[in-house]
Amino acid sequence: MTADSSARNVFRKNGVAGLGNNGHGRNLITTANPSGGSSASLLQKQLSFKTPVGSKQMGKSDEIEMIDSSNIENFNTRYNKNSIIGWICCAPCIWLRTSAAVHKMAITSATLLVTTLLVASPILFLISTAPSPLPRDCYMDGDRCSPAVSTPPECTDPICEAVASSIQARLNWNKDPCTEFKKFSCWRNTRNKNITNLIEMGNSQKSVDSQMLYLFQNKIMNDSFNVLHNLYESCLQQTTNSTIMHRIFDSLGGYLPVGSVGPSTIAPLIAKIYDLGPSPLVDLYYDLSYGRRPHILLIISGPSTSSTILERKIRWMSPKAPPSRIRQGLPKLLADLIENFLPYFVSYAQRVSEKDTIFEFIKDLNKLQVEHSRRGFWDSTVLYNVSSLQDLYPVLNWTLLIPQNWSGPIVVRNSDYLKALEYFLTKYPTRVAHNSLLLLSALEILPRDHPSPEVCTRSTMWALPELSSSLYIAQHSSEDLKDTTKRAEIIFKSLKAHLKRAPSLKGAALVKLSALKIQSQTWEGFSNTTDLLKTLQTLDITAECWFQNILEIYKKNKMEANDISLNGGSHDAWAYPIVSTIFYDTLSHSIVVPLSVILIPYFNTVLPPYLHYASVGVSIAKEILRSITKSFDEKAMRCVPHSVNIFSNYSRMDILIHSGGMQISYHSMLSLTGPIKGMARLPGLNLTPTQIFFLVSAQELCAESNYLGIDTNAPEFDNILGWLVAQGGSATEVFKCPSGSMINIQKTCNVL
Repeated sequence: MTADSSARNVFRKNGVAGLGNNGHGRNLITTANPSGGSSASLLQKQLSFKTPVGSKQMGKSDEIEMIDSSNIENFNTRYNKNSIIGWICCAPCIWLRTSAAVHKMAITSATLLVTTLLVASPILFLISTAPSPLPRDCYMDGDRCSPAVSTPPECTDPICEAVASSIQARLNWNKDPCTEFKKFSCWRNTRNKNITNLIEMGNSQKSVDSQMLYLFQNKIMNDSFNVLHNLYESCLQQTTNSTIMHRIFDSLGGYLPVGSVGPSTIAPLIAKIYDLGPSPLVDLYYDLSYGRRPHILLIISGPSTSSTILERKIRWMSPKAPPSRIRQGLPKLLADLIENFLPYFVSYAQRVSEKDTIFEFIKDLNKLQVEHSRRGFWDSTVLYNVSSLQDLYPVLNWTLLIPQNWSGPIVVRNSDYLKALEYFLTKYPTRVAHNSLLLLSALEILPRDHPSPEVCTRSTMWALPELSSSLYIAQHSSEDLKDTTKRAEIIFKSLKAHLKRAPSLKGAALVKLSALKIQSQTWEGFSNTTDLLKTLQTLDITAECWFQNILEIYKKNKMEANDISLNGGSHDAWAYPIVSTIFYDTLSHSIVVPLSVILIPYFNTVLPPYLHYASVGVSIAKEILRSITKSFDEKAMRCVPHSVNIFSNYSRMDILIHSGGMQISYHSMLSLTGPIKGMARLPGLNLTPTQIFFLVSAQELCAESNYLGIDTNAPEFDNILGWLVAQGGSATEVFKCPSGSMINIQKTCNVL
């Protein structure tokens, strides 16, 4: 059986979770030794590696921060047995060859010999006793003291074979990584498509989608999860011409034809939409203030329902969804929705004109929201009454949106958006705005694309995230979950330890970094399916009408904060395990890590650490960097190539953060493990650990971009990927790129 077929059998039999059960904890990474070798071997490497190669990979020995003294095994057992003995064996020799005192004694002795005994060639004697470079390694090999380390062991575990096959399947050895890095690292053609799809390890969200799709389609859920199956079935039957949808349109005023007089303002329409379901212009929800005695805040922000999760209005009462990325362009269902929205008596010419006008309105509004969503929440405004809010932002009638009994603080996040929105709405007739907003309100409720098993799986998880998360967690053993979360915390500590030594990290950023936490544990409520089902008893989820089901769910989630009491753990942040995006939570000042991100095969305990750092390490490092600074606006404009525009869901700032995450994770791996020659090799891959780090990081970005619908075949994507890999100054050396190659000439943009 070949390695590829063996890998496929492993994945078919056990899936991602099954591959995580090998080793039974004996190979756990620890903060003292994330490299996977014994602590004695690591100490030996730190003391002995002073060659030019080693000096490029790590700092001085006194700058290396050891976090604790745990132990792991990932090297050949010969290093564990004899490393201490080998060091004792070689230490006297090394001391004699490198000690300055010995050298001075030798010079004195030589002078005496020349004077008294006239020994020939004193200069040769002086040269022979000069300090020489330390031997690269000194290991005990049986009864002999070997001056060099042997070839690192090869990992023969099935997960190593599977990972090696996955990496190999996407490499094109006919391309030069220095000039065509994307074509070398992210190759996809008809021959490798099947194996790449089978073990595409670089996209944890796709893995979750596939697993949940299998559960929904095969009806293996018990009665407890029957509501999920009904919701999934209703999505498959949803059309853009449903009766309930037209009934909602009529209740909101219906279509306003050409020639009719539009309303004086669209504020009442927005209030009616918000009362029924998600608002396409603004989002109102409740969160907590900072401090030991938090109080409830009413927060106004831009629309957030484009997220993969239908957010609760009470944000601290359950896990949070990561910040949403608003998609640029036009929604995929818009064209069909307009055709069914316009009455039959509208002529063909009017249909074309109305469609173009609505397209223009929605496209411009989307562009406005994307632009302002990238600016973050640093310009928040705090108000204490609705009248002040109305005076500052008259674009909407806030008395219709804010609960009448609300007397607490009102926080306006990204106030520039509300001001820009007011100017935007004056550019269009209110008739056009009315019709467009009706369609946008429906698009917030409909699935994101034409119904299909894949689309409806994601939509079902979006609509009932708690119950979907409970079903997902039930597929994994508690031992696997504890082991994985523990290793995520260790990686986080090693990244923090490296950043603390950054010379440019000072003042407030260093204080924020020291206080930063990680939340990789899962919410206890996910394991209590009985309580979750009790909260859904009032819902009537049928298998016939998705649109009606979502309106029911939205109505249930729209609770008022006045009826809810605070509790001592309100500042804790939890993630939905089914949404594979690590994010930074400002309220708890923690990096929130969803379970699905760290259950990927690349984070398996048996694998060498360079795979852990290339995957999960990069993702965590990105959010650490985002948490300790407000922005890199000037640096982003100066460094990031214009080809970043190919990323429809990424801004220049996001790409710069991604670059910084790769730099931090890469150098953390080197500084905490010392020279990494001893890390286990992947079978069949004639690549160094540092080369594999950059290749896996690139392949993950390619997989994520493909999932999001980004054109990875565009020349702009080649350019931005080559730029990302070039940052930090190490890829040029790792791939031995000559002067003038693409990676070599890319402008280095060190975020630190």
